[in-house]
Amino acid sequence: MNMIVENCFVFATTFGLSDVTNFVSHQSLSIAKYTLLLNLLIYFLMNGAQIFETIVFVPRWANGTVPDLGLLNTEYKSADLKYFWILFHSLHEIIFLVSLIFCYQINGIGNDLFLLFILHIGVRAWTIIYFANKIIWFQSMANTIDKHSIKVFSDIKKWVIWNYIRVIIYIGISILMVPLTIKILNMNG
Repeated sequence: MNMIVENCFVFATTFGLSDVTNFVSHQSLSIAKYTLLLNLLIYFLMNGAQIFETIVFVPRWANGTVPDLGLLNTEYKSADLKYFWILFHSLHEIIFLVSLIFCYQINGIGNDLFLLFILHIGVRAWTIIYFANKIIWFQSMANTIDKHSIKVFSDIKKWVIWNYIRVIIYIGISILMVPLTIKILNMNG
């Protein structure tokens, strides 16, 4: 019985791989179009969430008072958005890579998209190294609310200012992706 399952798996894998390769080669422009469009739509969705967070949520917990810092207290009333952001960023990174792979060979799109991807990865690394690290620290402080030093609130203010710059860069990347998406959607094939 085990031999039959192994033979079927090998056969199915071999058969499926050639079908997938054949489909991808015949539909590569369509895949490039739709993955780039999906990439852009997810980018704008994430931008909307970032703008909402930056305009509504961040000023509330970052205004310098201990009770408002308590909004980040994950022990009682959670405003912990890490699962939302981890899911969306992971999905977006995969779609961005797929669109880059399929769009890379297309003149007038591939190189520009690659540059946007490099900028995107740079800002994403900055997000992970600085912003995520700091917000986790702020949350841990909110979990032990008491008197915090002026330095903590100074760090929060710096985080807020840098966050404005980060959000503007992400919006800029997505806006620069619009002409590439329009260009590829107008291609025939």
